[in-house]
Amino acid sequence: MASMAFSLEAAKEALDRDGFFDLEDSTTGDDVWEMERRRFPYVSEYGLDFCQKRVLDDMRIRTTVEAILGRCTLAHWLRYTAYPGHVVCFRSGGPKAGRRALLVHLWAKGSRVEYYGGSHLHDLPKQKGARLLWETQPSTLGEAGCVATLKSFRDGGAVILDARVHYEIKEGYVIKFEFATDDIIENWPKLMVPALLEQKVASMQSDRIRLNYEVALEAQKT
Repeated sequence: MASMAFSLEAAKEALDRDGFFDLEDSTTGDDVWEMERRRFPYVSEYGLDFCQKRVLDDMRIRTTVEAILGRCTLAHWLRYTAYPGHVVCFRSGGPKAGRRALLVHLWAKGSRVEYYGGSHLHDLPKQKGARLLWETQPSTLGEAGCVATLKSFRDGGAVILDARVHYEIKEGYVIKFEFATDDIIENWPKLMVPALLEQKVASMQSDRIRLNYEVALEAQKT
């Protein structure tokens, strides 16, 4: 699956220093395109298989998440389209907030994004934006010494990042998975799963990584 040899130590060092680590996986785009062709059926047999294959069964991702977060939960996964001119992050607080959540970005073919290295190490002024994410001005990041690194994913790509890292989606879209420690997701919305998929979702869990889901109640017939 990977286009380069993976080193857990290199991933941990990059996440400590920069806040993100590019897996340099050019095979991602084909699977993301198939999800798009099927209109992003996340809570379906195919969508759960996509999650299993591309995230939970990818040992580069799993070993990194487990090494950094320990016992945690895959809280949710969503798609985010290009949002040029808006630098966002998922978690505020900088060093005080601690590293309690990691994101996995699976990029569509032709996507471009700028990641601001080291931005997870600063508690910068920010405000809630239209997407209900934290937004920060590029000038503020520049003053803190955070330099933007442009990533162009011609064939798609996969990146692991600290949820406190700031980034700007310039083109394309990303399917984002968020892993978090259990103490911060207590009140987060759960993934509603139909009863026929309950066993499948349960089988995707492990002792170290759980899924944030709830079985949807079937509508009563009248």
